Amino acid sequence: EGRFIFRPSLVRITPSSAPPPSANLLSLFGYSLGGSVVLEYDVSPVGPYREYVNMGGVVGIGQVSVGETNKRLLGVGQWGTDLYVSTQVAEDVCKQVWGVPAQVANIDFEEEGNVIEDGPDSEIAGRNGVSKKNFKLSGWDNTRVLSTEELQQETKRFGNIPIFWTPTIKALWAPISFPNIGNKVTQEELLPVHKLRLSASALRLKQCKRIGQAEGEIPIGLTLVVDNVLIEIGEQVNSGSL
Repeated sequence: EGRFIFRPSLVRITPSSAPPPSANLLSLFGYSLGGSVVLEYDVSPVGPYREYVNMGGVVGIGQVSVGETNKRLLGVGQWGTDLYVSTQVAEDVCKQVWGVPAQVANIDFEEEGNVIEDGPDSEIAGRNGVSKKNFKLSGWDNTRVLSTEELQQETKRFGNIPIFWTPTIKALWAPISFPNIGNKVTQEELLPVHKLRLSASALRLKQCKRIGQAEGEIPIGLTLVVDNVLIEIGEQVNSGSL
């Protein structure tokens, strides 16, 4: 439970851009839709923590396993290239429970600011002299659409939107799948898939500035703010159909 923002950017795709395993990276006129997703979990099985995901672009034809003999194709989704969390226990759970290749980073929220600002990103010294990523978000108070009183009153959530999730490549997919007939891949190459359900109490479209964008990134200047969100994750789908 908590809140998140999705800050979209156009990201340049070149012939050398590596797609995620068992999926195709989609682009139009050399660009795809990427950006960043930033989450603040007030309540989770591992306690409060923050998460920052670099989104690499739109993907399609995700090849997933639904049991030992059933292969399916996912239509379209969005892929995260790198996922960072603010606590060690969150990293451990991501890796050991979900198979998500997460990394610990410093994710700093500053409440003050008229608009949400994402960046600048940097690196800081970590333990034993090993550097780690540092992400700065300013104007975070703008993500708090609901008041403390409204949250305490257990404001009703809406949506219950179904989503497919392939954690090993950090991708979320539209809940549509097709038979995988012609694609010859081994069982080991197929992606594990989970079903998610997403609900929230408030959505807003707000101004957002990207400070220090990456090479080839064109920020759109807006962000989707989702408050009092609940993300429910099902077990890996191992039988039946999607």
